[in-house]
Amino acid sequence: MHRKPLIPQCFKVALAAALLGIPSPAQAGAQAAKPSLPDPVKFLAKREIVYNVVRWVLEDMGLSIELEDRPAGRLVTRPSEFITGALTSSEVDKVAIKNDTLTGSWLKARYSVEALTELVTPTETLVTIRTKMEALNRDLDGTEKWVPIQSLGVYEKRILGKISLKLLGNEMQFETKKGFWDKSPQPVDPRAKKPPGPPRP
Repeated sequence: MHRKPLIPQCFKVALAAALLGIPSPAQAGAQAAKPSLPDPVKFLAKREIVYNVVRWVLEDMGLSIELEDRPAGRLVTRPSEFITGALTSSEVDKVAIKNDTLTGSWLKARYSVEALTELVTPTETLVTIRTKMEALNRDLDGTEKWVPIQSLGVYEKRILGKISLKLLGNEMQFETKKGFWDKSPQPVDPRAKKPPGPPRP
């Protein structure tokens, strides 16, 4: 007489995966990349100076200004393509979360930047950087459309780093932490001393 195995095959597979350290589908989803948008950053500098630096950085990155409201301290760039080609899908995954429920293929991606400089005091300025990202999807029937993708914060941090480098001479370092918005932005003093370099031979 044929007896049923004491341990079902599905449990054997799960047990083997656990012993080998292979994540389950639920664990794999939990390990997926999550957005880590940087806090607004307070610079100890006049708003006019900071605004001009922000504008220079955006243009230096090859972005074109579409909307400029200097009294409000707001800059918005035109959409700029930054990913294209056969590796579009995997490259997008490095900077954004895309809608994987869509069928077809991903052809290219573009982003635009909104920068806001706010007066805190006559010598303190708060800078907020946000991006709007989209990817071009071609469906199985050949239909193409731009769909929104969620930024992981990579480009926002890169832009803030370039602003810091231009204002202070050194680039900001961002820590990966939980609850970015639970803490107040920390001021950055352009008068702060730079760390000493390595001794010269």
